[in-house]
Amino acid sequence: MPRATCAALILFATLPAAADDLFATRPAFSAPDQPAKHVARCTEIRAMAEGLPVREERIDLSVAGDLTLVKTDGALWYLVICDDLRIMCVTYDSNDMKTGERVLMKGGYRRLDDRHAVLDPCLASRDAPERAR
Repeated sequence: MPRATCAALILFATLPAAADDLFATRPAFSAPDQPAKHVARCTEIRAMAEGLPVREERIDLSVAGDLTLVKTDGALWYLVICDDLRIMCVTYDSNDMKTGERVLMKGGYRRLDDRHAVLDPCLASRDAPERAR
């Protein structure tokens, strides 16, 4: 078998393992549209996100916390949780959620800066599991 073919086979065989390694110590993160192993609390996000590489492919985050902000621009809704690393969910409906309510968010994670991240697209619901308290 030619060397180039062997090298290509080895490279492609290690890609899933590399993705698994990325999420091994970050159980609240997952591949797009895949379930996370763990719904994170606000206090866990910064440590899990530390060193997360910027990637071309979407990475999803599942997190639960108390809403600190609910705003709309007339077309989209912006739901914010967490104080340390603020997470904003960009969605099409507020589902009548109010500041102070406990919510579960899951969506495409993008870090903006040291204190802010966005989940877009994002789904939010009141069904925050007890384990995320």
